[in-house]
Amino acid sequence: MSVQRTISLLAATRHIGWGGVGKLQLILEKLPFADIVLHGDEPTVAMTKQFLGPQHSFAAGLPSKIDAALVVNDPAAADIAADRGIPVVYVDSLPYMRTGNDVPKFGGVHYCAQKYPADLFPITNPLLQSWQDIKWIDPIVPTPQARRGGGGIVISVGGLYVRNLSGMASDLMNESVDSYLALVVIPLIDLLQRSNKKISAICGNINDEWCRRIGALMPEGVAVGPQSSRAFAQLLTEADLLITSPGSTTILQALSIDLPTLLLPPQNRSQLVNADIFSKRDAPIMRWPESVLDLEQLRQMRENGLSAENNYIYASIVAASRSADQSGRVADVIHDGVVGDHGEGVLDSALHSLGIAGAEQVARLVEEVARATPL
Repeated sequence: MSVQRTISLLAATRHIGWGGVGKLQLILEKLPFADIVLHGDEPTVAMTKQFLGPQHSFAAGLPSKIDAALVVNDPAAADIAADRGIPVVYVDSLPYMRTGNDVPKFGGVHYCAQKYPADLFPITNPLLQSWQDIKWIDPIVPTPQARRGGGGIVISVGGLYVRNLSGMASDLMNESVDSYLALVVIPLIDLLQRSNKKISAICGNINDEWCRRIGALMPEGVAVGPQSSRAFAQLLTEADLLITSPGSTTILQALSIDLPTLLLPPQNRSQLVNADIFSKRDAPIMRWPESVLDLEQLRQMRENGLSAENNYIYASIVAASRSADQSGRVADVIHDGVVGDHGEGVLDSALHSLGIAGAEQVARLVEEVARATPL
């Protein structure tokens, strides 16, 4: 009986929220025979290991030979691996965000783009459309569990705080996170509590100070702050309603179990697009008032790249939080979006056609690439 050869796998992702590392975890779970070498500085590697958990096998030190690299949303890491002659499987979870300024430049890479609705293809850069070697994969989501409900409302605000983002003003972003929590999440909690709605969890990479502040508003037993992927999946299966910022990973996970979902105002450019891509036509998603975010001005910034667009959004959120008038308008948006019959939520159930097998598809490609590497 033949024994399956262990493969040595370099793995990397950008820590912009939990989406990247969550996808990395789901793919690695399909590769139990891989010894994983994590790419990144020491704090990033430690954070990733903590998230992935003890079920994964991490190689001690840097092996003399790496069979393949698995990279999620981190072009710089893909470039480094490719320059060293390591075959790379690259996962792009937001291909529809590509512009002429940020199409991946690396070559010799197996490029996997996560599917999204076909009628949205016109907003994708023509270079992506013309590439013959793109592998369009299903969304990467956990294996859906039967939803029980009865647990109440889960609030999710995504990754929020980040550190040392290349090309982005991370200080401005982190200031906008504080502002977003004050501007959106605190009024949302207040509204739900005044309406006698049960909140079961407030999830996201929320820093310790804000976890304490939010926790002080909650009854005992309400989960506040970062959750492991398994804990978050469990919270969703027990929830009656999800109210989330429009991160694609969370949206697709909720959609996979048909959890009614409402979308909060976006934190960045990709979430702004996600809200339109994944919601039903004319759905009552919560949008920033025009006085907070000028969409025409944002469109004019598109040619300057994603960082410029995001920094404009961050600055707009910070400014709104400092204005009593703008804060009141945002609170009205939250009220109008949450109060009333939520029905099946705002997500488009037709998106089930995108599939849910992305993790398995990428894992099989990684295995194929790694085992094709000579011993």
